[in-house]
Parts: sequence; structure tokens; C-alpha cells
Amino acid sequence: MALKTFVKISEVNNLSDARYCAGMTVNLMGFDLQKDNPSYVSPENFMELTGWVSGLEFVGEYGDASEDEIKDSIKDYDLHYLQTDNPAIIPLFKDYKRILRFDMDKVTDAEAVKNTMQEVENKVEFFLFESGNGNHYKENVVQQVLDLAKDYPVILGFNIDDKNVMDLVEKTSIKGISLKGGEEIRPGYKDFDELADILETLEIDDTVE
Repeated sequence: MALKTFVKISEVNNLSDARYCAGMTVNLMGFDLQKDNPSYVSPENFMELTGWVSGLEFVGEYGDASEDEIKDSIKDYDLHYLQTDNPAIIPLFKDYKRILRFDMDKVTDAEAVKNTMQEVENKVEFFLFESGNGNHYKENVVQQVLDLAKDYPVILGFNIDDKNVMDLVEKTSIKGISLKGGEEIRPGYKDFDELADILETLEIDDTVE
């Protein structure tokens, strides 16, 4: 089994979601490691969840956490990637692959976003654009992100469903997509069934006749 594009699952915090997504051969599995957040995954829970899956890489999602908060936490997790919303954090953790996240609910200046991307492009693997609140944005906003994907390694994490995902994958320059897990796994803001529909749409039929 394989998928037609690179897929990251964010905010995974339960075993059923972890095993399902691993079985669908997603590439990255992200865990919220900010202690005050509802989706926070403790070191013990992280070990339990990751012990049941293989074949993918793990992302520590740190949002706007400070350097000291990350240093205090990250030593307790076996991670491949560090994800942050703060570009100042990016140069400080060279031992990890890094993802810079832009929360579309907080972005107000497209030019500032582009300037930030230019400043750190050689220090990150991907730029992730998603809606923290699961908001759906107008197509002109999506197009601005897709235009950035022509020059930068962008993962799209909003305005995705099983009807448009193939067009996004085949007709744009995005490097992949991001879907959200959580208490009830969902693509950014909806339910497990819709996430399953998206992944099944992306699934490559490699059955040998």
C-alpha cells in the first residue's frame, strides 16, 4: 500500500488513530508536546503510541513554545522532526529535521510570511500551512499559499477534502498535505470518516492481478 502524496498527521493522541494512519502508510505522525494543550501527549503516552507503529517518522509539535520549554521537553521523546510556529526557534535545534508552521488563523501579512520563508528556507524541511481552528478559507487565500509552493516546500493543511485532494496533489506544486488527529481524528476540523475518505482517495492500488 502507498499514498499518492506525502502526508503528515498532526495532533495524534490515541492508539486507534496512530495504528490506522500507520497502516495507511502516512509519512509523518505529529504529537502535541505543549503541556497546557488539550491534545498534549506525555512521554509515557508517546512511548505507548509509537511502540505500536513503524515505517514513519515522528514530529514533536511545539507551537509557540520557548527555547527553554522545548529543551526541557524534547529530551524525553524519540523524535525525527521538530515543528514550531516561531521562526527564531528554527536555527537552535540542528539535530532535528525542522518544520515551520503558519497558522492561517493568525496570518495577517502575506509579504511577511514570504520574507520569513526566505530567511529560513535552508534550515527547514517543510513549511506547513494549516488552520488551528479548522476554518475554511476563500480560494484566493488558498491560491496565495499555492503560489508560495512553486518556490518553497509547502505542506497544505486546510481546505482539503476527498473531492479536491487529487487536484491539489496533481495540479499544484505542494509537497504534500497535512491532516489532523486528536480526540476524534479529523482532516483539520472534521471527523474520522472524512479523513479516511481523503486517505482512501490517495491510496495507490498496488494489487497484483
